[in-house]
Amino acid sequence: MFAARRRRSRGATAVEFAVVLPVLLVLMLGIVYYGVILAMQQVLTLAAEEGARAALRYQSSNIQRVTAAYTAVNAALPVSIRSQVTTNQSGSPLVTCPTIASMQCLSVVLTLPVTTGATPLLPSIPLLPVPSTLTGSAIVQLVPGS
Repeated sequence: MFAARRRRSRGATAVEFAVVLPVLLVLMLGIVYYGVILAMQQVLTLAAEEGARAALRYQSSNIQRVTAAYTAVNAALPVSIRSQVTTNQSGSPLVTCPTIASMQCLSVVLTLPVTTGATPLLPSIPLLPVPSTLTGSAIVQLVPGS
């Protein structure tokens, strides 16, 4: 009785495996893909925070603060993505603080293209929604008169 039942279901395991394996592979690929995206987002945010912290290290002028901030940003970024990251250094990194209008803040914004450009960070996968760019930012309040 058990032998007859086993003979009838002999190919069922192979069919189940053939159906389940692609689903598991797509799931694993998605986990790895989004893991890389989240890791790169974290790298950008931490580099922006390092740059903002460097601006507070007792520079005497705002130009020195901005220079120190973006020097620290370049040191904190991995070499593999450093050339692809764009910053707001050439724009206006000194902004009015969002909380106290009379104070001046330094805004460090880093942008990294994910799936565009000459050398995309990650390959484009159909039907897998990913952001086209990642942005890391930090704002630090500058002490007036220092």
